[in-house]
Amino acid sequence: MNLQEQISRIHEMMGVISEVRVPRSERKELYKDENIIVIVPLTHRALQKYANQCHWCINSDRLEWEGYHMGHTIIIQRNKKEDVLGITGFPTAEEIYIIARWDEGAYKFKDVREILNYDFKTDEELEKYFLSITQDINNFATNTVYYDSINGIYDKENNYMSMYGYELNDIPNITQEAINEIDTYMKTR
Repeated sequence: MNLQEQISRIHEMMGVISEVRVPRSERKELYKDENIIVIVPLTHRALQKYANQCHWCINSDRLEWEGYHMGHTIIIQRNKKEDVLGITGFPTAEEIYIIARWDEGAYKFKDVREILNYDFKTDEELEKYFLSITQDINNFATNTVYYDSINGIYDKENNYMSMYGYELNDIPNITQEAINEIDTYMKTR
């Protein structure tokens, strides 16, 4: 975890929220109702506003943002829901992120046990738990979601939800009208 991610997590734990006014010229609102807002950030500052507390590299890496994502990243913000806590006491979305690193070979079994401070007895127990929590979209951090038609869907913890079989229409509270607006925008870019 880089320094920016550590600072973001500390701010999140402390309830610090960055309130920045972003002119309408720096964002495009595709859809809004009482449950969600769908925004295309047109500047890095707008991205940081609407992806506040998300653990995506593009939040802190302006060059990555400008080089590859600007203009086709869609941010979906939902009414806040409380994080679901997993068996380790951490939010399940964080558990998914950590255990996925093990599943990909980046972490060892002992690393996951230490990071999550939980005594998984075997690899099989860890894998079974991982599969169980990834089968429910409510275990992902979907208050803020990153979407584009090329890169798929990421929750605020940077879990690649498309890898688990989730599509745009699986995001809670998203309506067909919102999906139609997103599709129309994607066809025009």
